[in-house]
Amino acid sequence: MLTPKGEASKSKLLTSAEELFAQKGFHATTVSQIVKNAGLTQAAFYLYFKSKDEILQEMLAKFEERLLPFTDAGRQAAGKSPEELEAYVIQAFTGLFALLGQNANLTRIVLLDTEKGISIRDRIVQQICSNMIRNQQAGIVRPDVEPELAAESVVASVERLIYRYSATGEKDAAELGRQTAKLFLQGILNRRN
Repeated sequence: MLTPKGEASKSKLLTSAEELFAQKGFHATTVSQIVKNAGLTQAAFYLYFKSKDEILQEMLAKFEERLLPFTDAGRQAAGKSPEELEAYVIQAFTGLFALLGQNANLTRIVLLDTEKGISIRDRIVQQICSNMIRNQQAGIVRPDVEPELAAESVVASVERLIYRYSATGEKDAAELGRQTAKLFLQGILNRRN
């Protein structure tokens, strides 16, 4: 168990590594740069982490844990009325945008920059795909929708929208969640009666 001072030092190292990995990339960042940016020593780094890989693994594990409820939201779709379902999907997208927008640096690292990040991204896609297949079988998702393509589209759209609108402050999580949910649920064409 860490002391409050130890927790603060470890937190500084995590924050520093996160900033530098996002700016320079994981491979281009050194332990020396991390400790300098954190205002600590290399000895302090090795007190909490065995390597640069270990600090990355801890960052990604924490992020993935926080992300799971949103990537698995489709599991809860069965049994909801159409009105409830739309509100639920809007809420799920809004929560996802809020989480990813809280820390664009970590989002960039997780979704784009590292092998482990790519692995997490692939698990997210597979989770969404599995839920879409389950929801197709339940009659919620149209049978002509290709689940993997749809899942990849959701993840790619969320990634881009975070960097384009959330990181710039142009749109908040609620607006992004509402617009994205409506786009995926209703499409872009006017429906003719």
